[in-house]
Amino acid sequence: MPSSSRRWQTTLANHGQRAELADYRAKPGAVKKLRDEVVPVLHHVKFVKAKGDIRFELSSDVPDCWLRDKPNAAPQGLEVTVAQSREQQRLGQEMNEKREWFRDISAYRTTPRKRFSRNAWRGLASCTVRKALKVIGNGIKSCLRKKDHPKYAGHDLLIEAPLHSLPNERWSRIEEDLRSVASTLPFREIHVISDHDRFPFGFRIK
Repeated sequence: MPSSSRRWQTTLANHGQRAELADYRAKPGAVKKLRDEVVPVLHHVKFVKAKGDIRFELSSDVPDCWLRDKPNAAPQGLEVTVAQSREQQRLGQEMNEKREWFRDISAYRTTPRKRFSRNAWRGLASCTVRKALKVIGNGIKSCLRKKDHPKYAGHDLLIEAPLHSLPNERWSRIEEDLRSVASTLPFREIHVISDHDRFPFGFRIK
């Protein structure tokens, strides 16, 4: 194959990959179901090391998908939602337009330490952690309030949240508060999962 033809195919492939990534970030149309339902479930299944079958409804029916660990087992319904979904979509659109990504709640990680004294650095990091816990925690609570309905009784709930913005151990600070809010919901179990592809992390709040 001539080298010019190979370069043209490579250019087309790269363009296709960029287009797919842009759609994944901005979540237009049918891609939203993939991004907001299929991907969080796959991250959850990977994190808990679940085995068995998954059936996605890909419709407006309740629940969003069904899980079962054996072919003859009764399927367990799983409803899926995303904390701060609008902010996530808006950020994706900005990333596509500007081709850059800046998340202020993790800015302190990339700030040169030499600009701060040790005490000032610790204060900045502590303030940023508190802000992230509050903002994302409120986003999770908002999801819980929206899903507080009898039609979900007996199903499980999975909430995707940007947990990778802080070290995993930091989330233990708000787990008890989230459990308190989740305790009155009709779901059998409620789990929170990160939106990280390579290293999913999560915790159960009911």
